[in-house]
Amino acid sequence: RALSLYRQLLRASQTMPTPNRRNYIKQKTQSEFRKHASLTDEEEIDFQLRLADTNLDTVLVQAEHLSRLFNDPEYQNYN
Repeated sequence: RALSLYRQLLRASQTMPTPNRRNYIKQKTQSEFRKHASLTDEEEIDFQLRLADTNLDTVLVQAEHLSRLFNDPEYQNYN
C-alpha cells in the first residue's frame, strides 16, 4: 500500500502546471516516505498512510484547480 501511494503521489506531482510545484511535491513525497520508512508501530504506519492518501487527494485537487486557473484568459490578464 505504501509503495502504491508513493508512486501515485509522484505521478500526481507531474500533473501540476508549474515546474516549481512539480518539484516541490516530488521532493516532499520522497523525503516524507524516506523519513517514515523505518516505522514499526502499526498505528503510526496506518496514520502516515492515511495522511499520504489525503495528501494525494489534495495534490490532485490542486493540480486541477491550478491548471484551470492558469488556462483562464481572465487570469492571464492579471499577470
